[in-house]
Order: sequence, then structure tokens, then C-alpha cells
Amino acid sequence: MLKKRIYLSIILVTISNVSMAQRGFRVGPSAMFLSSRTSVIDSLPNSFNFRFKSGFGLGLSVQYGITPNFTIASGANFVSKGYRVYNDTNRNGDLLKHNINHLEVPLNFIFNLKTNSSSLIRGVLGLTHTSILSQQNKVLENGNRSFIIKQRVTHTSYPMLNLGLEISKENKINNLFVFGVYFKQSFQSYTILDVYNSANSSQPRFNLGYKGTYIGVGVSYLFNLKNLKKTEEFFY
Repeated sequence: MLKKRIYLSIILVTISNVSMAQRGFRVGPSAMFLSSRTSVIDSLPNSFNFRFKSGFGLGLSVQYGITPNFTIASGANFVSKGYRVYNDTNRNGDLLKHNINHLEVPLNFIFNLKTNSSSLIRGVLGLTHTSILSQQNKVLENGNRSFIIKQRVTHTSYPMLNLGLEISKENKINNLFVFGVYFKQSFQSYTILDVYNSANSSQPRFNLGYKGTYIGVGVSYLFNLKNLKKTEEFFY
């Protein structure tokens, strides 16, 4: 009988710890390494190709754990992402690349897929409102102006779909460390890249599109706001 009571007490304590895990407000810095690329609008000539362009994101994350299995997350992030285009037959500079700066404000719904007293595997689903901070129209040229890209921004702000998978760890003072892999997909091209063979060309040889879609690996450290409250002291 005594053993059964002990086992029952352990189970109740465990359930209580799980039910309180990762609930409430948390705020902290976040950082991400990301990679994006252009997309084909016209047929791409054999001498041209494009590859992934690295970028980064820095910002502030805010999360509120409503239940042990559901969290709402937002924040603000400065994101630098771009494109890299090659002309393999051009000896006077065969690479043109550029990063565009953005402000991202996400609204994510986080679902806990696996729970224990301190760690979670979490799925992320949401939307991001993205605004361009950089110069909207830009001209990129190689050394003798025989390979030119004219960048034309068609939408200065646009929505993106967010998907992600995170591993989070809660420490003894209830601060949260989060590591995640994220995919963000825009719904249309917001930038057109007109590619020219020379500065005298009146019409581009072909066009590329840039949606700003990317895959990233990020980390966050979120402070439990309850830890910021002053400890009350009583004197008798």
C-alpha cells in the first residue's frame, strides 16, 4: 500500500512539472543562418546559372505558452537574403550577387510534438509580414559591363508561409533555449531581375524572379519574464 502511494505521488509530481513546462511569456534574442536563391521566369541560356546565396537574420523573439501543448510566437527580425547569378562564359567577371535587407514580423503557432519535464520537439506553422528596407531598384555590373542585372522591386511588402521544426530545452530557472530548422515560402516573386549582355542592350536577354523564399537554421534564448520580478522581502 505504501509503495502504491509513493508511485502515485511521483506520477502526480511529474504531471505537474509537465503541465507547467514552457508556459507563460518568454522574450529573448534570436539569430539565423539562411540560404535563398532566384527562380526561373524565362528559359535560362546554357551559359548562365544561379546558386544559393547565404544570408543571416537577427532579431527579438516573443513567445507565450498558453497550454503545455500550444504556444503563440511573434517578434521582429532583421533579415539579409539575396541571389547569386553566374555567366560561365564571361571572362571579365562571371558572378553578380546581392543581398536585400528586410524586416520580418512573424505570427507563428507552435505545437509540442513530444513532451517531458524540460524538453520539447515543436512544430511551427504561421505567416510572416515582410518589408524591404534596402534600395528597391539596383543595377549590378561586371568589370566591362558585359554582364548586367537590373533589379526591379514590384512589391515592397509581402506575406510568407512559415514551417519549422524546433528542439527546445528549459533550464532550472525556466529560461528556454531553442534550436530550429525553418522554411519560409513567399507566394509570388516580388523582385524581377533583368539580365543583359551589354550596357547598350535595350531589351534583357532573359528575366529571373526572386521570391525571397529561404531555408534557415536558427537559435533563440528566451528569458522567463517571471525571473525579472523583484523578490519580495519581509522584515519583522
